[in-house]
Amino acid sequence: MPDQKLSIKDSVNQLKAISLQTGREIDLQKMALLRQLIEKPPRKPTEIVVYHDCLLAMRAYPTSREIYQSTCKALESLNLLLSKISNGNNYRQQYALSGTGVSGSTITGSFSFEIAKWLVHEFPGDVEMESSKADAESVRLFFREILPGTEYENIFAGELNLVKRTQKLKGKSPGTLLNWLIQHIDDLPIPDRDKESIFHNLQIFISWRLTHPFFNRTMLQTDVNRIFYHKEIKKKADINKLINSKLPAASRLTEGKKYQLISAARSTLVFLHRETEPFTHADPVEITCFELDRALTVVLYGMSKGRRLSIESYIGYFAFKNGIPVAYGGGWIFGQRCQFGINILSPFRGGESSQLFYQLLRVYKQRFGANRFVVKPYQFGKDNKEALESGAFWFYYRAGFRPADATLKQLASQEWEKIGKDRLYRTPIALLKKFTVSNLEVQFTQNAFPLYDASSLSTSITNFINDQFKGKRNLAFSVCTRKTKKELGIKSLNGWNEYERKALKEWSLVSQALLNINKWTTRQKERLVQQIKAKGNWPEIRFIQKLQHNYRFWKDIDQLLMNTYNSGKLKKH
Repeated sequence: MPDQKLSIKDSVNQLKAISLQTGREIDLQKMALLRQLIEKPPRKPTEIVVYHDCLLAMRAYPTSREIYQSTCKALESLNLLLSKISNGNNYRQQYALSGTGVSGSTITGSFSFEIAKWLVHEFPGDVEMESSKADAESVRLFFREILPGTEYENIFAGELNLVKRTQKLKGKSPGTLLNWLIQHIDDLPIPDRDKESIFHNLQIFISWRLTHPFFNRTMLQTDVNRIFYHKEIKKKADINKLINSKLPAASRLTEGKKYQLISAARSTLVFLHRETEPFTHADPVEITCFELDRALTVVLYGMSKGRRLSIESYIGYFAFKNGIPVAYGGGWIFGQRCQFGINILSPFRGGESSQLFYQLLRVYKQRFGANRFVVKPYQFGKDNKEALESGAFWFYYRAGFRPADATLKQLASQEWEKIGKDRLYRTPIALLKKFTVSNLEVQFTQNAFPLYDASSLSTSITNFINDQFKGKRNLAFSVCTRKTKKELGIKSLNGWNEYERKALKEWSLVSQALLNINKWTTRQKERLVQQIKAKGNWPEIRFIQKLQHNYRFWKDIDQLLMNTYNSGKLKKH
């Protein structure tokens, strides 16, 4: 039992030390500390955040009903305290909590046009333009392009920054400055990508005050059928046993639930001042949810048709534990190969990380047919100090990942033996850095293909355009599309939607640069047409499956890249 004379700081630190431990005595300590901290919570911002994140960890990994209920009570109490701080006049305290994502705090950052639109739509009174790095001349030129020329006086007069110029032009019209600005950009009769470019060039910083009762790190939680109580925190798991355990059927989701899951993912990344494409450009149609063991929910996010990658497929995921977001990342799927990334949110890194990781691999393997997983060096230490210091390399090694480089693979094996013989031994940082010159890979079936990633094809296409068309992209598109349509027997594009036509344009470059279609059978050509149309339609898993089963495509690519590698024009990935 904790000493009643413990300082608040010591109580918080003690709770942190045992928050993800289990056992009867541990639970008694947790209860006593929770009672003490509910009665007298921390007031210093650093202690508030530590306490806050302890409570999130305990809510995601509760050891009993009593602990869960007490944790929820503590979070609600802390939420009231944070609300008082937010509405009070202790500006130093408010400033210290800014950027943390806790309830009532403020997030300030630079975000994409899509996320900015989402923010002003969902939280119109809480989101505002904080500042802009655009100079006065750039601001004048911007407004000259989007407003009537007859407003030239307010457009050009004075040396005003974007905020001041917008205030002058907006006048007393309703809404925030940011909402007014975004509405004017969005009303422009130009493609979405051009709107994004305009918005990006303004270098706007957005301020979001987290007053919403749900969208903040403190209270964000998705619906759960029942709470799972952890009698133990499983630090280890058997990947070989788990990976082939049959997935349950995907959950049935209402449209409202899909939008809720998209908003949960977007907001969680905004709290971290981050964005990734599958969440920014998520398509509700592409949302798939799996309810797994131990209250783990994995939600897959596919992108809208106009935002998909041309050759591979980028599918994002969020993992929720008892409804609390605990990890996010994604997989770039190309054939049976999946380049994979995982980011476990900091409050939960002492939890069931291995179990979580293996479950994610299980989902991507069984849902998308991925059998070769690749981890890029950043994930385990390249230009990533935190990953180096935490020994992230061994996290992947325990899951069966090995360096793609044969020499490093042997070196890692020798180092692993040292670790096995001496529990106190730690791999030197210099050696961990050495491992980051190679990808890590694991495969779950023999002959999982391909050995290369989609960037190899992209590089070959760039070389093809430069060699055959002197770098003229429009000419390359025109000629290659015409030739591909003829070779595939496509007489008309009537009935093709705009995204299917876009996919045909992109894949015409692939066809002419990398494939030998004239030697294909009629049936093989028909399959390629179906594959191209699938890229511009939904769900994207159909494209993934058709590409995997297009054996003639892989035969041509393998032969081409083998010749290219042998000639030294292309590096292996």
